Amino acid sequence: MKMKINCLEVSVLIALACTALPAAVPVNPKSENNEGDFQFAEGYLNRFYTISTVKSRSRGPVTETLKRMQSFFKLNVTGTLDRETMEVMKRPRCGVPDVAKYSFLSSNSKWSTNKITYRIVNYTPDLTVADVDQTIAKAFKVWSDVSPLTFTKINSGTADIMISFGTKSHGDLFPFDGPSGTLAHAFGPGSDIGGDAHFDEDETWTTTSRSINLFLVAAHEFGHALGLDHSTNPSALMFPTYSYVPTERYKLPTDDVNGIQALYGKRTVIPPQPTTKPPQKAVPEPQSSPSEPNHCDPNLTLDAVASLKGDLLIFKGSDFWRKSRSDVTEESIKANWPQLPSDIDAAYELDGGNTLLAFKGSQFWVVFENGFNVFKYGIGLLGFPRTVTQIDAAVHIEETGQTLFFVGKYYYSFNERTRRMAYQSTISSRFPGIGSRVDAAFVMSGNYYFSSGPFLYQYDIKSRRVISTQGNSALLDC
Repeated sequence: MKMKINCLEVSVLIALACTALPAAVPVNPKSENNEGDFQFAEGYLNRFYTISTVKSRSRGPVTETLKRMQSFFKLNVTGTLDRETMEVMKRPRCGVPDVAKYSFLSSNSKWSTNKITYRIVNYTPDLTVADVDQTIAKAFKVWSDVSPLTFTKINSGTADIMISFGTKSHGDLFPFDGPSGTLAHAFGPGSDIGGDAHFDEDETWTTTSRSINLFLVAAHEFGHALGLDHSTNPSALMFPTYSYVPTERYKLPTDDVNGIQALYGKRTVIPPQPTTKPPQKAVPEPQSSPSEPNHCDPNLTLDAVASLKGDLLIFKGSDFWRKSRSDVTEESIKANWPQLPSDIDAAYELDGGNTLLAFKGSQFWVVFENGFNVFKYGIGLLGFPRTVTQIDAAVHIEETGQTLFFVGKYYYSFNERTRRMAYQSTISSRFPGIGSRVDAAFVMSGNYYFSSGPFLYQYDIKSRRVISTQGNSALLDC
């Protein structure tokens, strides 16, 4: 548990809790000077620009502070509460002050280590556990991609950045205010509450353009948790107001890259090792060990997983790891099956694990037990519509004789006994909790597993729920 904060810290934190104001609404010029507008503007300026003494609505501290706000947003600096200024004030936004240094929260403006841990304390019911895990990991990744920072998820204990969803009074003296108000708040690097990020459960969280996109809010808040202030650049992630932008191939804007690199430096890229070695006494080349850093990478993703002759085969690129009851070894696909391609999309086993089916693009290969008889076919043979040109994952359910093929956000059920495609449905409707896309699926020791991004979900088929979540590297005994 993190310790309670002292009174001095509270006075600073109150000014820093992240807030979003109601959506912008047109302001009638005739009502620009009414009492409600002035009270709203004073509250806004007090929260984000700090008016030390309120003496007048037309001169003194309010006028000068209003000019600072207009200057920050690159508005026409008039010192008067015009329509344009009111519209900006009513946009959804983060509540960190725009001109005060965020580092006032702590004596540290940055973490003292580049290896930062985070923990998701609880989850929003608006999204699956898998979607939240992937979204949070993706939000951290935009920062680790351009800096030497690494982020590791832990499932218990106290992390540097504790992430939680809550409503109203949720334990940090800064209560949320229900729907359409405060979205989230985060605190700068430091001990106790420092670095923590809280999200308002009364909002509707999504991974799309609808309602509030969790990735965009989380990435912004994590910027504060790493020590960044707000930016005056409207295209920056750290700009105060919230607005949706496409997130599928999101790239951190240059302004944010410069900010994080000013604190932590640039990402160190390790140059590739030379492929030739100086003459030396011949020594057998050691095989790669599953304990090497790339195998135990917490962000490891998988191409496909299947069983063959009692061993679990975990495919990645041109190689695969063979997991037996006693150990894990790394082997080459071509060395075992010259006919198979690299970068396999999906794989599954039949006949009790004596026959392997491997998929890539619009083709699949059938590998029989002896490993020498390999046959290639087109996936149209299985009854897929012409629109399906690639399979993401596949798993065979021996009890029912069904094979499930995962394609994008859908899955297809194929009856191996009748050799017919039975039906198509969405992944989220049949397998809630494993995410909207599956990279690999397999059965191990009677348990079903689904890999989505860097996460591996053990799933109870009968109760339709996730039993446990871990990293893919756990398969390699990491």
